[in-house]
Amino acid sequence: MKTKKAFTLNHKSIKAPFRGLGVLLLVLFASCKGGSYINHDLKAERIGDCSATLTACTMTENTFGEHYEFNRCLVEGFNTDDYLIERKGDTLVLSFPKEQANEQKALYKLNLDIHASPKYNFIKLGKEVLQITPVN
Repeated sequence: MKTKKAFTLNHKSIKAPFRGLGVLLLVLFASCKGGSYINHDLKAERIGDCSATLTACTMTENTFGEHYEFNRCLVEGFNTDDYLIERKGDTLVLSFPKEQANEQKALYKLNLDIHASPKYNFIKLGKEVLQITPVN
């Protein structure tokens, strides 16, 4: 009658899987984004012609950054890929494409979500500059 060899637990059988896990965790932590960044998302909805009254910008803070809502007259057929956000010091500047004099314009309701690091103190929306006041 053959007897089965009992499984013995030794230090080598324990260390082997954890060594690979340690290397994997080291690689993951080393690859984390740690510097300056700006994550943003813009949604646009055409709400009328530019003869309508522009509304003031509203801002709410959430877990993922800030959410802005405002109306702007933009080129008819505005595409949400046609804008740029860049950092200039402690200010984020939202730029839209230059408009030609003969282009038809429409009024758009814009919803902009921004999460940036380091924090910014101002945001420039066209000619309007807003100071960002943190809520405690």
